[in-house]
Amino acid sequence: MLYFVLKALHVLSDFLLIGGMLINAFVISMVPPTIRVGVITVLRKYDRTVTTAALAGAWIFGLWLAIGYVGFAQGWLHAKLVFVLLLSALYGMQQAALRKMEADPKLDPSAFVRSGIPIIIVSTVVIVCLAEIKPF
Repeated sequence: MLYFVLKALHVLSDFLLIGGMLINAFVISMVPPTIRVGVITVLRKYDRTVTTAALAGAWIFGLWLAIGYVGFAQGWLHAKLVFVLLLSALYGMQQAALRKMEADPKLDPSAFVRSGIPIIIVSTVVIVCLAEIKPF
């Protein structure tokens, strides 16, 4: 029973995290500088409360599941962790970019952060495929 509760909390945290990261990526890459400050101010409040908590929940529940039920001996989990680390790093870079863009609306972040939408989508698809198919 505990396994299913942990898995549900992990998946819920993942949904909130990916949704928040996609919103961040959209604002970073597509909102014009003239309205950036207002949009980013509102977004950062949401980001600090919901998306950051979702990132913590995804890591806590994911590690709990991995340590308690799956084990680290399977190769698919190692591959999944690479993409999870990539998304976690991208999220940190998004937060830094939003903070800098709020201070200077004309600032453009790095190309890696600006191309966040396809990175997030591809990484999410790979993570889900690895977790469900368990190819190796």
